[in-house]
Amino acid sequence: MALEERNIYMNTLQLQMLDQHVALLTINRTDALNAMNKEMMMELKAFIQLYQREAPFRVLILTGAGDKSFIAGADIKEMRSMDHMNMLEYCKLGQEIANAFASAPFVVIAAVNGYALGGGLEMALAADFIYASSTAKFGLPEVSLGILPGFGGTQRLSRAVGKAMAKELILTGRIIPSSEALSIGLINKICDKEALIDNCLQTAKEITQHSFKAVLQAKQAIDTGLNMGLEESLILERNMCAVVFATEERKVGMDAFIEKRGKR
Repeated sequence: MALEERNIYMNTLQLQMLDQHVALLTINRTDALNAMNKEMMMELKAFIQLYQREAPFRVLILTGAGDKSFIAGADIKEMRSMDHMNMLEYCKLGQEIANAFASAPFVVIAAVNGYALGGGLEMALAADFIYASSTAKFGLPEVSLGILPGFGGTQRLSRAVGKAMAKELILTGRIIPSSEALSIGLINKICDKEALIDNCLQTAKEITQHSFKAVLQAKQAIDTGLNMGLEESLILERNMCAVVFATEERKVGMDAFIEKRGKR
């Protein structure tokens, strides 16, 4: 399923179906360590808009081409010529892309195979969770350039690892290895580099064997509930549970469970 077949040409992205319900989206600017330039950002926006309502896959694995970098941040050469109003629009575009991945009608797994810095880490943080290679590096080093994260990093990192740890990483501009990223809860799992995509695919298959409506409702309940008080989020949860209870998939799943249990 090439993107060209969907009437959208991509120069910096490659889409490949790994399974009936699992796709791999590869960022491909290896000559620049997959740094995000305006062309890539517009292609990412077009991609996510194309599949914003319905996608031919249930899980999307997002990774970088080559063996050095996931996304090594924004393209500094391109940014250098911007004025502050250009930067305002640039950050707005970056946040729109990250927000679209975060609220996508499918599960997003970031497969971080190398540097995930600046905008690269911000894109990974917009995924539902992150698997990383043992050689991956993470950081939001924008302060070293005299700026700060602008694609959602100050907000998503603090939600992922807590306010104090986010402040330490952002204010120092420190770059950390995958082992430290795992210890602070930034990533879910460390994999051998050669097995990274296979590990993501295995987890994706575990997800897709379940009711997709239930999976998406659970994802939405978690994401929406984080920004609500406990009482309101519990109301949200029970309402969503009632919605999926009315689906045919729920009936099939429960019937299969009872039938399997009766055969024991």
